[in-house]
Parts: sequence; structure tokens; C-alpha cells
Amino acid sequence: MSHNHLTPENIARLAFRIPKGTWDTHMHVVDPRAFPLSKTAQYQPSPHTLDDAHAFLNQLGIRKMVIVQPSIYGNDNACTMDGLRRLGPEKGRAVVQFDPETTSLEQLQEWHDLGVRGVRLNFKSVGGEVEQAALTASMRRYADAVRGLGWVLELYIALEDVPLLEKAMAEELGVKVCVDHFGHPSMGSLEKAKKAQDLPGFESLVRLLKGGQTWVKVSASYRLNEDPRHPMVESLCREILKTRPDRCVFATDWPHTRFDGLDVVPYLHAVLDAIEAEGIPLQQVLVSNSDELFDAEAR
Repeated sequence: MSHNHLTPENIARLAFRIPKGTWDTHMHVVDPRAFPLSKTAQYQPSPHTLDDAHAFLNQLGIRKMVIVQPSIYGNDNACTMDGLRRLGPEKGRAVVQFDPETTSLEQLQEWHDLGVRGVRLNFKSVGGEVEQAALTASMRRYADAVRGLGWVLELYIALEDVPLLEKAMAEELGVKVCVDHFGHPSMGSLEKAKKAQDLPGFESLVRLLKGGQTWVKVSASYRLNEDPRHPMVESLCREILKTRPDRCVFATDWPHTRFDGLDVVPYLHAVLDAIEAEGIPLQQVLVSNSDELFDAEAR
């Protein structure tokens, strides 16, 4: 884990590279004091409020954020929605969790009016095997619930399970799908591979990207390996960017749940370097793609 501290120089150098209008498309607001955690929460975080998020992101010049519902709150979106209301629709979007069987269209519409633009299907932090039939049925159910609103299905799923996702998307779902954190290959597969193409599930991800309905968050590389310049993480990042530069979005993954005290700056520099190394304007990945994915033109 990198512990070089967030010095003003490091922050300033990173802020200098970040274009105006950048979205942090993946961050969390957590406040167990005001909003109790789900009974099944897998970990106990300390509070990370919207004010804390502003304190961090403002240093980088990032004013727009997508608040993503964390697993520890389950389907209780109160904390996320409180953050979204305070951000407002100019600078805020959110991705919620809900049960499509029991959530009314009125509720979805109310969230939509406040700036919700996606639902999160979390297969990774909650553990458990992903099965084809269950994944396909779940994707179909959620797609039916949100299609009319134009929301994104946001999946936290392991890269090795992306072939199952490819099959689930073989029938037209009519919604955008976004895969978190590069598809999150396992550490073991990263150690064995020589290039991104060797990673189980990578070819499926490439085909999905080419299909145009799938997006990828180039985010949270520290969750894949503690080395910000790990060659396989860089290869994965660059291959994804090269495949569809118009289908990649950027995020800080603040407050780095389960990685307390992380200095994320070197990891963010590495992602920006990869984008530039592929000859892609930072503006495209950090601003325009996010505007499109999260419907930022709508007010």
C-alpha cells in the first residue's frame, strides 16, 4: 500500500491535469451516525460525509460527482439520496440499489427527478458465485424496471465472470450497462498474465465494449494491485481505452472503502498517463463520456 502522503504539491500537480467539468463517476457517501448500516454490512466504515468528499475533490478541481450506493447500506438509499439532494442536479448524479419486485415506478421517477441515473448490481463485494441463469434473470428484471427512464445498469462483477454478462446481454436489453473498476480481475489472474488478452474474461469485455451498450469505469486500480504502475494493470487500462475511448469513464473511488489512509494520487496519475499514452483527450474520458453516460445534459 502506498503511504506517501497527500502533499499539496502532489495534489496541485494532479489538479493541473484535470479538465474543467470533470465528473468523479464513482464515489460513496457514508455516515453511520445519521444513517444506520444494513444488518448484513460486511464492514464498519468511519463516517465519510459529502463535506469530506468536497474537501478532497475540490482540491483536484472536481465539482461533479456520481454518488454510488455502497453495499453496506443494502437497498436503503437514504444516505446516498441525502448527498444527492445536497449536491443538486447540476453537479450531482446517483446510482441506487433497489428491489425491482417491490419498488414502484413513482418511487423510481421521484429518484430520477432528483438526479438518479442508474442502479447498482453488486456481485463482487458481497461474495458468492455468479450463475448464468440468475445473472440473466436479474439483468432482465432490472432492465425492464429502468429502461423507460434511460438508466444505467452498473455492475460490480469480476472480469472472469464477464463471459456470463456477455451471454446475459446477448438478447437486447435496451439499456446501457457499466462495468466497475476495469472489470476487476482477480489478483491471481493479474500475476499469471503477460498481457491483458491473457486475462480470463477480457475478450468478452472487448466484444461488449465494441457492441456499444457497455461502458467501463477506469477506476480503483489500487484494488487490483498496490503498485500504481503495475504493468498488467496498465496493459488492461490501455487495452480498454484503445477498444472504445468513447465508452470509458473516470473515477476516484473516494473514500477508498477498506483501504483506509490510501494515497490515491499516484493511481490517478497512472490512469491519466494511460489515457494520454493512447492519444485520447482527457476531456473525452473525464468530461464528455461521463456527461453522456449519466445524462448530464438533462436538468
